[in-house]
Amino acid sequence: MKESRYEKYIVREAEVPVDLSPYLESGVIPSRFLTGKDGRLKEADAMVEFSWITQDRNMGHDAGRGPHKHNFDEFFIFMGSNPKDPNELGADVEFWLGEGEETDKLTFNTSSLIFVPGGLLHMPIFFRNVRRPLLRMTIGVNTGEMKVDRYPVREL
Repeated sequence: MKESRYEKYIVREAEVPVDLSPYLESGVIPSRFLTGKDGRLKEADAMVEFSWITQDRNMGHDAGRGPHKHNFDEFFIFMGSNPKDPNELGADVEFWLGEGEETDKLTFNTSSLIFVPGGLLHMPIFFRNVRRPLLRMTIGVNTGEMKVDRYPVREL
């Protein structure tokens, strides 16, 4: 088969940890497609990462990846895995946005998308009552020179 002139625009495999066993035990199986200066599509100005969530789990409630804000917009997508009902998420989710008096806890149990504009503090995410695997995807757009400000873990 002849290679396409547009081959440079496709990444055929996600970056996946070599040893998945610790992730299988934790209930979060990560993968990502890095673009831009640190990734395989140098012309793209975006970041895409995703995880399969297979059990109750917290994300962004530890010192390493706690609440943060950055200079680019981000989309968080939560998709259920039931082909007969795509809106059935299969879990209950809490997603925290804002800071100080303007902090809100969003809760949902359907496939959902959350837009986080650049500069808005976000995290943690709590996955509770996970009944079937779900996909959590994050897309950062116009990432340019990423600047991330990290904050202490929220007292919940």
